[in-house]
Amino acid sequence: MRGVQVILKARPAAAGLAALVACACARADAPPPTAPIHVDCRGKPSASPTVILEAGLFGTATDFDQVVPELAQGGRVCAYDRKGLGRSPPKTDGEDVTAVARELNDLLDSLGEQRPVILVGHSNGALYVEEFAELWPERVAGLVYVNGVNSDDLDYPVLMDDLAKERNLARLTVVAAHLGLAPLVADWLTARAGLNGQAALDKRRALGNLSHLRTARDEDLAIIPGIKTVRSHETALADIPLAVVVGAVDPRAEISTAWRAAGLEAVNRAKTSWMLDAPGVTHASPLAKDRHYVTAAVNWLRSHPVGGRRAELTSAEAEAGGFDVH
Repeated sequence: MRGVQVILKARPAAAGLAALVACACARADAPPPTAPIHVDCRGKPSASPTVILEAGLFGTATDFDQVVPELAQGGRVCAYDRKGLGRSPPKTDGEDVTAVARELNDLLDSLGEQRPVILVGHSNGALYVEEFAELWPERVAGLVYVNGVNSDDLDYPVLMDDLAKERNLARLTVVAAHLGLAPLVADWLTARAGLNGQAALDKRRALGNLSHLRTARDEDLAIIPGIKTVRSHETALADIPLAVVVGAVDPRAEISTAWRAAGLEAVNRAKTSWMLDAPGVTHASPLAKDRHYVTAAVNWLRSHPVGGRRAELTSAEAEAGGFDVH
């Protein structure tokens, strides 16, 4: 594999960023420019498409540490650190959504992925996989947005305001890092993510790395322009099966209903789609204790025939899985 480090084993919310502002004591160390991209691939290749996991803001492959083993039971699954984040080398082509999509395209080539893959994007990661699907629809077997940012957010001023606030908090995070504030909140955020063991150590290390924080800040500054970029495409997504996981601690709040409405717009455009409502979840919990939502969405894409029709579950199936289906 060219330029890829593979480990083989058989959006934080604005409130989270506000907490991150209080941490730091960040180090300036980073992998050398010649280091390979860090990829964690598990499971054996099978008839099912490979699943690629795209982390959200400030996130890395470790964010999916509890999801990967479950998905690996059904085939190959890979999570990776984007360039400039975690264990991957610095970015060379910019932080805009198109550059990230190109980086992912190169990664698939490096991994030898010749068949279409299932792309799972959490938070801001959803916008990256949406952009990828617009540019290379022939390489995508299905999409999953997990509490994700997507181009339909542009129609909701409350969402755009929320993303603007997030940009300011991302800037403050790097300022706080330069001030050398205590790293206690980094531990708290890692605990909230539900990680443990080596994954928790890797998460803390990333949040304490100044290079990582700077890259994440710059990625976040590119999200609002990125939404407009993705919207400008003549959409190629209608024929790509889509599952949207959307939830919040208070689903009735104005911001929560707006995030759901934007996700539902994407669901309604896709010929084959599934909306999974996840009331009571936090922004990141679908990657940890509430990971059954992500597992269900991926398994549905792995097994559901693409016949140009909307997915339908019987009431018994929905009740057994604990899902609301639209």
